[in-house]
Amino acid sequence: METKNNKKEKFVLRIYSILILLYAVFDIITGILPKFVPITIKPNINFINYFFTITGIALYTTPINMIVGYGLLRRRFWARYGAITVMLTFPVHVLTQFLWWGAQSLNDYAIVVEFLFVILTLLYFSRRSAKAVFGETRPFRFISWHGLLAVLIILISFSWVIFSLYWKVHAAWKFGYPFFIDRPQVIILEKPKSSETLVKYQKVELLNVSLLMPKEFGIRSLTKIEGKNQKWVVSLQNQGVHTKAFIKLGNNFIYDDLLIDEPFWKILGSGSEFNLEKYILTNNWNPRLVVIRSLIRPKGGSYEIKEIHRNDLRGFLKGWQRGEAFFKEFSVYNREDTQSISGTIMSIKGYLDENDALTILSSIEFLKPEDSGQSNNHYEKGLNSYKQGDILQTQVEFANAYFLSPENPDIIFMFAKSLLIKEPENDNYVKALLNKVLKLRPDHKGAQKLLKEMEPKLPKKARK
Repeated sequence: METKNNKKEKFVLRIYSILILLYAVFDIITGILPKFVPITIKPNINFINYFFTITGIALYTTPINMIVGYGLLRRRFWARYGAITVMLTFPVHVLTQFLWWGAQSLNDYAIVVEFLFVILTLLYFSRRSAKAVFGETRPFRFISWHGLLAVLIILISFSWVIFSLYWKVHAAWKFGYPFFIDRPQVIILEKPKSSETLVKYQKVELLNVSLLMPKEFGIRSLTKIEGKNQKWVVSLQNQGVHTKAFIKLGNNFIYDDLLIDEPFWKILGSGSEFNLEKYILTNNWNPRLVVIRSLIRPKGGSYEIKEIHRNDLRGFLKGWQRGEAFFKEFSVYNREDTQSISGTIMSIKGYLDENDALTILSSIEFLKPEDSGQSNNHYEKGLNSYKQGDILQTQVEFANAYFLSPENPDIIFMFAKSLLIKEPENDNYVKALLNKVLKLRPDHKGAQKLLKEMEPKLPKKARK
């Protein structure tokens, strides 16, 4: 009977130790070597990693994998204590995951499976038959080589928490970053009443969003982000020569450029841009976020963060002042997290104020994306608004038409022409539009005439 039990224990132990060593090899090939040597991995790495994670084998770090895995394969009695120690660090593993990546990164199902794996492993290594396989004839001594291995494993399990504490102290002492970030103040927005906004604002439907815009504003430029479907950035400001305020809008996630090489999406386990931004703005333990927050922090000052909510919207509002101007940077998401808009509102004191910023934000409504067939409708509406003298609405309608049909020379020409009303200082942008018209239709008389009229006003560099 004892012989049969030993054979069973040896078989289980061999499979277990081989899996640990395989995970060490997998970790080296996919996580360590690519940092030094370009390696292309064809198999589904995420699926393999998920298997090791869900079984709990991922609790072992690479050096411990190699040491304990080898010891278990050779049935060294100290390896049993190493495996037991690794399993006892499971709560530290969960705590580190929670501190670094937030509660949304914790998968309840995975934690339950890992916990069961830990319990089964501890029960397995504590059985007499398992001890007999290791030929254990002496008791565990803390002051010994196997005791040192246990201490090493415990220290490694706490390493990320210790590193976080060190970085927080270092950043607070040397760079003046707050040791703990305050939770954003929550403000509830209500849709503005039309009677209160008719005098100062005008409702516009610009691309895929409807919002209130100061009547004195006009469009300066519209840019479609290359390589990203239906992504755009539009700039507006008060009409006239002197800039008193501007508003910049875009539907691109504001942290995309900062998170190109970061595994946040994968580790957080959430496709929610709102949750990801909240994590970036409020997490206190992940040192990588100190760098990201330092990049978005306005130079020469700090800013306050507010979390904004409406029945169908949620988002964030960051505010700061610089000289005689105030800045409000915002990001707004619909509740389904399928649409978003972000931007910046700037104004000199006495022109717009914080109430104006909140009014604009509270008026935001997301529209269904339109297809290119709607461009002619916007073009006709733009012509009607042009005849009526409604400058802002004219520019908005031609901008919508231009976005939907960016290769239509007549639409591009009217959009360019509308931007010159009230002579805003965006001649270079208008010239680029007119050159695009002439590239598409070299004999376009209107574009040729308008460009000729603009030439004396352009700087020498812009004329070339």
